[in-house]
Amino acid sequence: MTFDAKLLDARANEYRGWIDQLTNATITDARTISATLAALNAEVIMDLNGEAVASFDLRSAAMNLTLSWEATVDGTNYFAIPVINNLTEAIDTTFSSATTANLTLMAVVSAYRRVRVRVSAFTSGTVTVSARASRADYAIYAKPIPTRLWITATGVSGAAVTATLPAPGVGVFHYITKIHLVQFVVAARTAAATPVLVTTTNISGSPIYSCDATVGAIGQIFIYDVAPSDFPMKSAISNTATTFVAPATPSVIWRWNIGYYNGA
Repeated sequence: MTFDAKLLDARANEYRGWIDQLTNATITDARTISATLAALNAEVIMDLNGEAVASFDLRSAAMNLTLSWEATVDGTNYFAIPVINNLTEAIDTTFSSATTANLTLMAVVSAYRRVRVRVSAFTSGTVTVSARASRADYAIYAKPIPTRLWITATGVSGAAVTATLPAPGVGVFHYITKIHLVQFVVAARTAAATPVLVTTTNISGSPIYSCDATVGAIGQIFIYDVAPSDFPMKSAISNTATTFVAPATPSVIWRWNIGYYNGA
């Protein structure tokens, strides 16, 4: 007598992830992976069997609600995960709309047991959410994530100037790709014995940059460029503002230009 060992999933389906499911396997599930959500905490839940990426299609004629993307490892405790808009390449953990919404979002779901889309705030309307997962990787081609966001801050003579990157959302960090600082001399100045120090917050190690303190003539410009685009600087704490602070300096006008994108 012989026995064939089979690996089964949580619903007694034969686990055959290495076989093309479109041609050589039948997977059954009592729950639909497409549902219309129309109430607070209404949700679509998708089990994952080693899938690497999940896609979510949203279809609504009119809605006024917020959707949150969440995952679980133990099957009970859920936490927010980031999703990416395929068209705009924006990354976030929630989607809010008071109008029509027809779009597709994707999320990396490796090592999670389940992923869900949940109505975390509700006023009115409905949205149909369809979900599907795949073992294929997403965006594995060599395309740098673009710098989509810029902050500009300009002061007046002798005043401190702070460039503030606003808190990006739950579980999301700033990735800084470009720092451009202009130090414009508006009145003749004498040299100082120490450099002018520019400080930062919410960056690991709190880096400090030294700026010019030599003799300056009216109209003279000092430019400082840092472009960590190959290895962007990641903010230290998620969902927290990141700042670059140029101190009050006599006879100087400061201008910041900071390029960055948001991500998990």
